[in-house]
Formats: sequence, C-alpha cells, structure tokens
Amino acid sequence: MKNLKKLLKLVPLLAVAFGGSAQALEFKFNYDPSMDKRALAGFEAAGKLWSSVLRDDVTVNLNIGFSALDPGVLGQTGSASYRTSYSNFRMAMQLDATTATDKAAVSGLKGGSCLNVLMNGTAVNPAGWGSSTPYLDNNCNANNSTIDMTLANARALGLWNAADNNVDGEVSFSTLFNWDFNRTDGIASNAFDFIGVAAHEIGHALGFVSGVDVLDYYFDGPYTDNAFSFISPTDVFRCSTLSRDMGADVDFTVDNRTKNFSLDNCKTTLTSFSTGTDHGDGQQASHWKDNRDIGIMDPTGAYGEYMDITALDFQMFDAIGWNFVPEPGSIALLGFGAFGLAAARRRAKQA
Repeated sequence: MKNLKKLLKLVPLLAVAFGGSAQALEFKFNYDPSMDKRALAGFEAAGKLWSSVLRDDVTVNLNIGFSALDPGVLGQTGSASYRTSYSNFRMAMQLDATTATDKAAVSGLKGGSCLNVLMNGTAVNPAGWGSSTPYLDNNCNANNSTIDMTLANARALGLWNAADNNVDGEVSFSTLFNWDFNRTDGIASNAFDFIGVAAHEIGHALGFVSGVDVLDYYFDGPYTDNAFSFISPTDVFRCSTLSRDMGADVDFTVDNRTKNFSLDNCKTTLTSFSTGTDHGDGQQASHWKDNRDIGIMDPTGAYGEYMDITALDFQMFDAIGWNFVPEPGSIALLGFGAFGLAAARRRAKQA
C-alpha cells in the first residue's frame, strides 16, 4: 500500500481516542463526520490488533477517511517523517532494547556514524547515469549518516515527544471497492477485509516504510547519491548476499535480486522484501515479498482474504523500536490459516 511523504488533510474532522490498557499504544482517530460508523469501528478494531501487543506508552494521531484512489489501490498512507543521525538512532535503539529480537538487532548495527550502502541508479553511478549496476556508497555523506522514520516510530524510540498533538499520518481508503466490516464469520467472497487493510495501513504509519521507494521513483534522474537520505529503520535490516559480500551494511538498490530481512547482515535471514514498483519486482519496497503470505505487510490482498498480523510482522516492529508483550518469537502465526488464499489465486493490488 502506498506511503506518501506529503501529508494530506481531512476537513472537517472529529476525533475518537482508542487504546488498550495503561502502558500501551493508543490511537487517536480523526475522522470525517460523514464516515460510515462501521468503518470507524473497523479502524478501532484494527488499532486494537496493534495496541493489544504494543506496550509503548505513546499516542499515534491519525486522520482517516475515504477518497477516490488510483485504480487497483485499496488504501494508502501518508506519514509525517522524522530525521535523525544514524548515531542517535543507534543510541535510541540501544536504550530501548529489552527483548531477544531487540538485542540481536542492536548487536547487528554497525558502530560509528555512517553506514556503507549498496546503491544503484543515480547520476553518479560508476557504471553510468541511472545504471542498474550496484555500487558501494561509503563516503559518509547524508545518505550514509541519516535515518528517516515515521513520526510514530520516533515516538516509540523516545526521539519525539509523545505528549504532543502532531498528526502522525493519514490513512485513505478507496471508495471503489466493496468492504467487509465484520470478520467474525470470515470475509465475503466479493469484498475485502476492511479491518485487515486498516491494520496494514496503520503498520505503515508505525514505521514499515522504505526509502528504496524514493530511489525507485527518481532512479533515472539527475540526482547524486547524497540526495537519497531516506534510509528507514526497516532498511537498516535490508540486505542481500551481494551487499554482504561487497561490505555494505544496507542493500538500498532497486532491482529483482532477493532482498532479505536480517538482523545480522544476511548471515541468517528471516524472510524477504518486495524490491520496487518501477525497477524491481513490481511492488513497493515498503512491503514483504508478494504472494508468500508472510504477514499483514504483504503488498496485495484478495477478495475474500482474511488478513492478520503474523509473528514476522511483530518481529520487524520489535526490531525497529516498538516494545511487545509477549516477545515476538513466542507469538503464534495469526490469521493465515483457514481464511488464507492460495498463492495461485488472483490478488487485487493494494499499492
């Protein structure tokens, strides 16, 4: 589903606060007064999927509504962003580490103030302007030393004041599709799972984003490597066999090679990511690899598909700074059982 750097506005807006117990994530949903009450209840249910396991004492402030989106797009999320130095990010991660996933993630982070980044495209590629050939960017410029995250992710890491009223993002749902708002009896075969898609979009606002999507969009443009200072917390755990072998800490390329989620720079891998809409596999890099039923952050959904959060989703959010109880490794896979669709079924694009 689409992540937009530009944050849109819904006017007028009303607000409803929703959250779990004390010391848990809370959501403040600002909604258009014309919104269907079933949709608002659906957002609250989606928020509960996250707040029931996230124990960060923060409030995430989201504008929600319906609009005419591009054909084939179920929903999209625009997130307010926060930038900090890689050094500050690593320190915040160290201070926040409590679970085994946290500690493994921190242990795998490179020391110092800069990352070695494997890139391609750009106007300064040694193989030529906009070449798909990867090259190692290790000159400690803005791209190597900056982390760009969602504001909500910054709140979770204590890098932004959790008590303010800044809007963290906006979630828009398409008016072109039929939605099933009640998951208790499965999902109707002619409809999409509203709560599941809402949980996916909230996941983007919470931090499942990738700067590789920015490189993908401007791949052939007149831009130097330091123009792409959009490495996100999820990108820090994005690697490949080639990036590891070339001495890179991050694989920030757009192509069809496999890009893995790993806490130790691809010594071991957990699962894989999508690789880019225009120059990769056809799906935004800010998602898991498609058609593998990896988790709620898959890039597509299908009519009749029940969508839910899995242990791999939880592990990623734990790795980027959210606190979970219980620890992700002890959470069973949720939702992709009786209601999951086979990979051979046609899937409707979500982003």
